[in-house]
Amino acid sequence: MPEYTPHQHGMVPAIWFRYDIIPITVKYTERRQKIYAFITSICAVVGGSFTVASILDSLIFTASELFKKFELGKMT
Repeated sequence: MPEYTPHQHGMVPAIWFRYDIIPITVKYTERRQKIYAFITSICAVVGGSFTVASILDSLIFTASELFKKFELGKMT
């Protein structure tokens, strides 16, 4: 019995894509940020930086205190 291939009997494998192109209009308007929004953003960045620095400082201080206790043999 002969082996069946897709090319027999006029069949050719194919993939068909159909694109429905709809025109899209993009309207771009540039607006300046209000001064109070800018000041609020600056305050948020500064406050967040101080908060992260404070957390890191407290972690480093606590770790150094634990290390000192460990060196002195006072860990319980």
